[in-house]
Amino acid sequence: MGGPARVYIVCSEVPPGVVGGLGRYAERIMAALRDRGVPTEVFGAVRRGAASPAERRGDVTLRRLATPGYGIDGGSPVPPALRRPARVAGLLVFNVRAAARILRAEAARRRPGPSGRKRSGEGRAVVAVHDWMGCVAGILCGALGRLPVVFHVHTRELNAPGARRSAYAVLLDLLETAQARAARLIVVPSARMRDDLAARGWPADRLLVVPHGFEDPDLLRLAALPDDERERVRAEVRRRYLPGGRGRLVVFAGRPSPHKGVGTLIRAVPRVIAEHGDTRFVLVGAGLPQTADAAEVARLVERTGAAGHVVAGNRFLPSPEVFAHFLAADVCVFPSVYEPFGLVAVEAMTLARPVVVGPGYSPEVVGDGALHCTGDDPGELAAVLLRCLDDPGEAERLGLRGAAYVRERYGWARTAERTLAAYAAATGAGERP
Repeated sequence: MGGPARVYIVCSEVPPGVVGGLGRYAERIMAALRDRGVPTEVFGAVRRGAASPAERRGDVTLRRLATPGYGIDGGSPVPPALRRPARVAGLLVFNVRAAARILRAEAARRRPGPSGRKRSGEGRAVVAVHDWMGCVAGILCGALGRLPVVFHVHTRELNAPGARRSAYAVLLDLLETAQARAARLIVVPSARMRDDLAARGWPADRLLVVPHGFEDPDLLRLAALPDDERERVRAEVRRRYLPGGRGRLVVFAGRPSPHKGVGTLIRAVPRVIAEHGDTRFVLVGAGLPQTADAAEVARLVERTGAAGHVVAGNRFLPSPEVFAHFLAADVCVFPSVYEPFGLVAVEAMTLARPVVVGPGYSPEVVGDGALHCTGDDPGELAAVLLRCLDDPGEAERLGLRGAAYVRERYGWARTAERTLAAYAAATGAGERP
């Protein structure tokens, strides 16, 4: 099967500025594409002076574009009311600059050389844009350069089912919908996300599911530890939260946003500690700076009387620390009501930990390797958590089943192969995977 002559990727979050799921995806997919024989240029947004402007690894060249307004956070002198408009304006500039570079590169590539042949590569290039932060570049490349565009949608949490629709969310919805209608293919990570978007009127015949991989070097290192080292890591983390390291530990990882189900988890805490008073719940992750999510979580912890059993530090932890928390947990819980993929659950399953997920998870993501809540209900969540805490033997079997499911189903090499096949199909050089 043929493939694209060149791939241009527009992804706002790239290394070293990885703070969320999009950046982690970019980091891993770039590594998986580096030896695939397809020249790939990735355009990412960074703060001025944050890193070198260009970096090449194998077939992948990362171009970091200094972006005004990028990285504005709670410590910025910019007034809070202006931070979001500044970020959006900066991303607009980033998109225009990325599109201009792509269009110039394609004009040069298509220009015949002295012999009348193209200067580099045969066939068509493809532009891949990620989430709303790359839509303007995709629309410009499609309209001005007649380039085939593939739209990767990792999340639409501002427009998720049941989300409060602000004017900002409506604007993003219009932008994403315009890109979806113009794209040759729309790539999503799960069947549930595909079905949700089709139900919203997106072109169903262009929606394609390509699951993410799971292999992070730090994750694989932990998973391969011998038993004595594994127990040492577990004990070190558990001593931070449990007196003498004894008791039960439940770990959540993710932003404290409403769609992540944190409120449901906190409301389930009193029912769990009524049965096991030595249980501690650790919430790993920080709220977005422009939201009051962390403050709302703190208030809910106080209202439910769970303060002595919940640790909510509201801080970002590096991936190795998050993985160590998963390893230390008796149960890992991710009770999302909206979850496009849910890599954290897959990572916890990789470590053979018992995992509980919420109704937002697409069933095929975790399969029979995790316990799945059917509703957003604190009583149901507490009962499912107690199943794991009451029966360590069954919980261990669940963890082993989850690890086997992940290794059989997921892999970044497989994701890269299917992604390139999608790009080939978008250019007309291959069949849809």
